[in-house]
Amino acid sequence: MSEPKQLDLLDWLAALPPGPPPTAPEFACATIGKGSSPAPVHLRHVDPSCNMRRFYSMALATSLFGECGGVRQWGRIGTSGQTRTDWYTALPEAEIALQALLRAKRRRGYTS
Repeated sequence: MSEPKQLDLLDWLAALPPGPPPTAPEFACATIGKGSSPAPVHLRHVDPSCNMRRFYSMALATSLFGECGGVRQWGRIGTSGQTRTDWYTALPEAEIALQALLRAKRRRGYTS
């Protein structure tokens, strides 16, 4: 009984048919990072009278499966804080949710 032949990466590449390499499929959120989506937003709220020094960051992200997400990070300035990601099925949904959150944070005193 013979052992199965083990292929390494070079053998696998050599076995591929000639032609252009396969490309990844386009997803609904593939436009993130191409200039059409907003840049990450970093907000601060500092009030020395009550020892308040907070930060809040928001950005758009894409999962490996093409879902759009809104990544939020918040906490006290100087710490790593907490992180939360909310996933959406389409890019406009994620943008609308982050814009609503940005308006709410600005009403509460956060500035750029």
